Amino acid sequence: MVRPRRVTAPAVALSVLLVLSIAAWIGGDAVIDRLTATRCTDPVSVHVTAAPGVAPALTERAANLDTGDDCYRVEVKAEPARDTAALLAGGGESPSVWVPESTMWLRQARDSGAWRVPEAGVSVALSPVVLAVKDTGKGKNWRELIGPGAKAVAGIADPAKDPASLSALLAMRGFTAKESAAAAVATIRPVSGDYSERADDLFGRPLDVFPTSEQALERHNSTPGAARLTAVAAEEPVPPLDFPYVVLPDAGEAQRAGAEKFLAHLRSGTDFTKFGLRAPDDKAATLDQNVVDETLRLWSGLTLTARVLGVLDVSGSMNQIVPRTGTTRMALAVAAAERGLGLFKPGTQIGLWKFSTGLDGPKDYKEIIPFASVKEHLANGQAVAAVRATRATANGATGLYDTTLAAYQEARKNWELGRINIVAIMTDGRNEDPDSISQRQLLDELAKLQDKRRPLPVIAIGMGPDVDVDELTRIADATGGKAFTTVDPAGISDIFAQALSTMLCQPPACRPQ
Repeated sequence: MVRPRRVTAPAVALSVLLVLSIAAWIGGDAVIDRLTATRCTDPVSVHVTAAPGVAPALTERAANLDTGDDCYRVEVKAEPARDTAALLAGGGESPSVWVPESTMWLRQARDSGAWRVPEAGVSVALSPVVLAVKDTGKGKNWRELIGPGAKAVAGIADPAKDPASLSALLAMRGFTAKESAAAAVATIRPVSGDYSERADDLFGRPLDVFPTSEQALERHNSTPGAARLTAVAAEEPVPPLDFPYVVLPDAGEAQRAGAEKFLAHLRSGTDFTKFGLRAPDDKAATLDQNVVDETLRLWSGLTLTARVLGVLDVSGSMNQIVPRTGTTRMALAVAAAERGLGLFKPGTQIGLWKFSTGLDGPKDYKEIIPFASVKEHLANGQAVAAVRATRATANGATGLYDTTLAAYQEARKNWELGRINIVAIMTDGRNEDPDSISQRQLLDELAKLQDKRRPLPVIAIGMGPDVDVDELTRIADATGGKAFTTVDPAGISDIFAQALSTMLCQPPACRPQ
């Protein structure tokens, strides 16, 4: 009889090792990948800042994303593109990814000083620009509704802030592309008189037609109690809201890798229909920056909207009584500044600083009122009250050079396309700060900040016998601006009005309204 062969423990062990070796040889990569994945205990965070119109869609996709094998997670924050552009231009903490509603915002961020932001991104969604129409009897297409000779009462938001309104403005200009500039002006003028600061405000105004995104119109029509509006698509392609996805340069290597994988996921057939968005279309109309710049310059000439940083001297000499007036230079300057508000249209953005040596610690300057539209300033009354409450210092000197450079740098950083950007400095003296930069250093720094595509003139307004006219003229000339002076401080109000009127005037002819 054959006795069963006894299997020893060493033989079993060798067999197990053999099987494991074969398994590793056949599927080693899969085993290693699985072991590596299980060791991911600290996934990298990819921070995405997105326009409110697309943020909910991205948030949902991020929540349902299986990133275990890649060891990253996506966190989405909703923020208006204008706020993000300002943050990036100001050097604030940058997210890994930015998704504004339009490529327009990428270029505006760059124009405002965030030059490291990419000029273009990859579209992850799309919302066509349409005309919202209350009465379709007013016209069947864009040419009949907003073209030359249109009878409908049309409205628009500020095209430098609203991409849908920019697309409509480009279409209106396109209707007269083969005609004279005067024809373009005649077509655009009807909507330039009383435009809205905020695009959402258009829905509440008594208008026959206005531009908006398909997504915004659908959201309005689904609101209980809202008057239903009809969407009229453009007969010729116009740039849509393209929601460009850009990885920002401060993203680390791991964040960049995760951001690129998330983008690939979004572009792999993700359906955003329930959010009122369409799939991206790489053949959609795009923005021609040269045409955009030219059109917005035409718009700013028609609307005379500006962004003015005013800088007011509050040094001790401003306490002097002006002969024959019984009042101080400071009081006259404040009255002139208040009167100056009447030169601007409601949409003009105004900010005001004051300056004197050591006014704010080591700085010679301090903010009086933050930037806001004239309409907002006049509505709340706080700005006017702050201006009226401005007083000269007891013994402060004129810290002109440091203040001029700081104001110019601030205005350059926040320069806005589609507006007449100006720095207006009012003083009764010359630089008296021994610790400041020299005049030569100031002029050299101003020269470095010049950009022909983004003009930023300084209006230098001097009053009184102590003003150094040559000094103010050199400062103004360095920026393409102009100096205005009067020996008699009593004439400051007229000089101030003359100065702003001259610099706000755009060719071929205009007058402030």
